[in-house]
Amino acid sequence: MRPIIFITQYLVSMGGVVRVITNWSNYFIKSREVENVSIKEGKPYFDLDEKVKFTIVNFKFRYKLFKLIDIVPNTIKMYKFLKQREDTNIVFNKSLYIEPVYILRKLGLFKNINLIYMHHGGSSGFRTFFLSRKGTAHRVKMIFETFDKVICLFDDEDNYPSQVKTEKLHFIENPLSFKLSDVTFEQKENVVLSLGRVTKAKGIDTLIYAWDKIKDDVKNWKLQIVGDGEDKEEFINLVKELDIQNIEFVGGTTDIKPLYEKAKIFVIPSIAEGMPMTIMEAMACKSCVISSKTTGGKKLVDDNKTGLLFDIGDKDELSKQIIDLIEDKEKREKLANNAFNYVRRYEIENIAKKWDRVLV
Repeated sequence: MRPIIFITQYLVSMGGVVRVITNWSNYFIKSREVENVSIKEGKPYFDLDEKVKFTIVNFKFRYKLFKLIDIVPNTIKMYKFLKQREDTNIVFNKSLYIEPVYILRKLGLFKNINLIYMHHGGSSGFRTFFLSRKGTAHRVKMIFETFDKVICLFDDEDNYPSQVKTEKLHFIENPLSFKLSDVTFEQKENVVLSLGRVTKAKGIDTLIYAWDKIKDDVKNWKLQIVGDGEDKEEFINLVKELDIQNIEFVGGTTDIKPLYEKAKIFVIPSIAEGMPMTIMEAMACKSCVISSKTTGGKKLVDDNKTGLLFDIGDKDELSKQIIDLIEDKEKREKLANNAFNYVRRYEIENIAKKWDRVLV
């Protein structure tokens, strides 16, 4: 079987895409050669099997005018990169690589490489993300003319744009990062957990304002915000200004399973999500999930059956849902149990079978 090469913008800091690529690399190394390629310097953020080759390739991807200037040197670098990796499967993530690979394929080169583009979201993203922006609209046509296969997490498109060649589409969900936990509800603590990048894009300000509304009613509970991000210091200052005593900020860590196992409730208040790993991980550890109504949130959480959903940015609705689950133990544990049974389908052995149609 041919080797698999995963290439993305970075693999050296915390993120859902980084975790997914790490999980698949550690799985496939059991049967194939695997290489991870990052354009940012550093060490792999998540634990990578020692047999997986880790490579830094210094492509330059800048914005506006520089983006045009960088195409020529990046295309030359991409030629050299692909020339050394013929007869392989190469899985590209992030649209930054599309133009150089497109140019090389148009020149008739590297037909012996199985080129795969992995879109970290639902198939509607080609319309709602790429085509909705002037700077990326051209890339949809390029993707489907350049790559042999295109992976999306799920099919959520009702009316595909003409640029999309549906015969190239394959749907492969993200897998769980670990086996389902054997934790019991009795082992859990009065913790509400949020884990991921600590930024406004992840809705952490919404969560803080929601907690502020109920802080006097949840004095024997703790909100734990785990991770790092460009807005973290601003949020720490916000908590001080609001005089909230029971919010704890914890730095990013790869040892995440114990955090889920301790938390009774998990909140993901993001503005946008494709298919968040954190929801599945929380479910696998019997934490009751509250999610904003992002694409990924609605995909994974069946409202009032496997968790709760709230309107994006609605701190009032979120605060009511947190109080509801804190006060209603029976409801909280019922939703968590339902989610625990549901998330079994995302164990990596079950999802891996779908790669058979994509890899050569």
